Amino acid sequence: MMNLAGVYRFGTPEQPPLLLLHSSQSTSSQWRGLVQQIQDDFDILAIDLLGYGKAPDANHIEPEGFRFADEMPRILEAVEAVGWQQEVTLVGHSYGGALALKIALEQPFAVKALVAFEPVAFHVLEANEAARLEIENIATQMEQFEQRTATAAFVDYWNHPGFFESLPEGMQAVMLQQASKVTRDFAALMGEPHKLTDYRLVNVPVLLLQGKETQASARQVAQYLLGVLPHAQAKELACGHMGPVTHPHLVNPEIVQFLMHQVIEVA
Repeated sequence: MMNLAGVYRFGTPEQPPLLLLHSSQSTSSQWRGLVQQIQDDFDILAIDLLGYGKAPDANHIEPEGFRFADEMPRILEAVEAVGWQQEVTLVGHSYGGALALKIALEQPFAVKALVAFEPVAFHVLEANEAARLEIENIATQMEQFEQRTATAAFVDYWNHPGFFESLPEGMQAVMLQQASKVTRDFAALMGEPHKLTDYRLVNVPVLLLQGKETQASARQVAQYLLGVLPHAQAKELACGHMGPVTHPHLVNPEIVQFLMHQVIEVA
């Protein structure tokens, strides 16, 4: 573990650098299985995003004003701390996937490739289209409903009805504590200033993974992104939006295959 709270280093120094970013209502530990498979071939940073795991919270920032830019300083500090000189490959899921997409576009450090499992870049959705209205309804519930009701609605939306109540009480308690960050995550996803056409400038290989059983909001974002990303390939897997957590046996082999081809073989 590094000195930075919620930032963890695994793998093998001097190997190609890999940065892992998790979804909302999760932590960097969601990538544990993937790390075990690739740790001999990569130098890995797995980061708890603000408000999750051991990372600081974001409660000093007004919910509606929170943006991806508020996540960036810790990420940049972590990358600088390890002193990576090679191009960095990004792997992100959901909220973390949308954040990784922003990094691949802006290149605050050199990026080699990107793997994104359903990057929920909701800012690319058109106002009043069905997919946007669907996710705005969930975001509104996070802001207006009582904490437990709102959290259950959010978790069930990305899984299935009744999923939250089926979880152990300890896990429910953690998710309830994270509810205020989920509200901020939505603000970042909706309020990101980049336009859909900006992502034409993501000039690195991209693997965009999707679940066959995903929600309309995530599916529409992926469709739009695939229409503009110049070097993207897509694969649909037999899982839902939380595939990296619920179906790692399907998701991780696709990630590993892409990494070995795009990063290791071409190095």
